[in-house]
Amino acid sequence: MSCYLRHMKTILEEAGIEPQNKEERKAVDLAIRQATDQKKDEKCNIVWKEVKNWIQDEKKKTRLTNSLKEWNSLPK
Repeated sequence: MSCYLRHMKTILEEAGIEPQNKEERKAVDLAIRQATDQKKDEKCNIVWKEVKNWIQDEKKKTRLTNSLKEWNSLPK
């Protein structure tokens, strides 16, 4: 589900996201998958491989962070 979230602490903090439980981590995982054009049912390690690429590219990293900020501002 969200095997890679622990590696994204800085980005999540910048987006104001602090998942507290399994349900919140799943919601964040789905938001990240959507932002990076990954399938909902894709294996975690495949998603993490793509997310790592996004994090290493400054433009994509900014886009991901902004997407997560926008997602976090939506009513839950």
